[in-house]
Amino acid sequence: MLHKQPRSTASLSDEYETPVSLYLELCEKYHITPELDVAADYSNSKSPYWYYKEDSALNKTWDMDVWCNPPHTLTKEFARYADQQWSDNDINILMIVPANSICAKYFDDIFEKNHATYHRINGRPTFLENGRPCEKPARNSYFAVVWREGQRC
Repeated sequence: MLHKQPRSTASLSDEYETPVSLYLELCEKYHITPELDVAADYSNSKSPYWYYKEDSALNKTWDMDVWCNPPHTLTKEFARYADQQWSDNDINILMIVPANSICAKYFDDIFEKNHATYHRINGRPTFLENGRPCEKPARNSYFAVVWREGQRC
């Protein structure tokens, strides 16, 4: 009888939390102190204020500096919405996204318009699940995408 290896449900989860050390490193490197985390909950927010994806962060105004580690299933939507919020509200946004061709396509228009810059994050991050490090690092490398206050076209 032929058996198939079961898929890991962890890789299908949108619930990966950014390690505090990575968050602090990126905030320091890009000189951004986010006040709003747009993809978190009370237990893992990196900022004083937060929207969880069930709160429809994509339907709320982002009127303060933002941190975003978007759910992978909504990366495209978060990228487009971040660009819109930056244009509307002139804020700093610091987002991390997988460095793969699918995610890169979501940002083509944003980068062509010079709205944001992207920067490679060295290595593959080890995210957290339920507050504990995952057994293995992420499958992808990641980029930090930065929208800067005061640089609207």
